[in-house]
Amino acid sequence: MLQLTVEEQERHRRWHRRRNTAVTPRRLLQESDQLLYWVEECLVQEIKLVPGWLVARLTVVLREAHPALPARLGHERRPEQVMELIYDAQASLMDRACRSRGPAQVIPLFAGTRDRMLDEAATL
Repeated sequence: MLQLTVEEQERHRRWHRRRNTAVTPRRLLQESDQLLYWVEECLVQEIKLVPGWLVARLTVVLREAHPALPARLGHERRPEQVMELIYDAQASLMDRACRSRGPAQVIPLFAGTRDRMLDEAATL
């Protein structure tokens, strides 16, 4: 019995580990918010071009959001235009996030109880 519990816990750990590392539209939305913050900082600091470290990660997020967005980025590095692309990526990611979430699976709280109640009701 104890061995079954240990195996079940290990299955749950593996599932949660995989779930936490998966690239999902919601995680990409969170990252796009962070990128948007840094691009806005470029505007506040009056930096004319978005830094390379930011463009590298931005390209990955744009590619995940929509295949045509990295091509639209091209060699553009001005913060205003980069912000527009991030907004387009966020719109695509929000749409995907809404569509990816289907109805929740109903988990019966007392699986055996329901069957017994139906059997008892049938005998009455």
